[in-house]
Amino acid sequence: MKRDGLPEDPLRESCEIQESASRLGFDWPDITGVFEKVREELEEIESAWSSGNTRHAQRELGDVLFALVNLARFLNADPAQELERTNRRFSRRFEMLKECLRQEGKTVEDCTLAELDMVWRRVKQLMHTDESDA
Repeated sequence: MKRDGLPEDPLRESCEIQESASRLGFDWPDITGVFEKVREELEEIESAWSSGNTRHAQRELGDVLFALVNLARFLNADPAQELERTNRRFSRRFEMLKECLRQEGKTVEDCTLAELDMVWRRVKQLMHTDESDA
């Protein structure tokens, strides 16, 4: 179903487009080509950004996302589901980061990026042992 002319689930649509092309033989022989394509697209977005062409960088972002969906297909992973898992994991970690800072009498806004990164690494290590694939 579409809203405002856009697919309801662009990740799902991307999977379907790529699966359809694959069935017709338009596909990488193995995952190596997919990794190379992801790297190529990342280089293109970086180049567009470095040249100051924001609009081109935005278009390249779409290409990066498309290539990552293809990578998910090769990994037999659902990209939307994996993104949801990552969102939940990040949210839990960020809440723990804020709690660690509260215990130290600080807020996120009080800290430098280096300080936040240090706490983030500590939280990530603590939570890594508690987190499952969920």
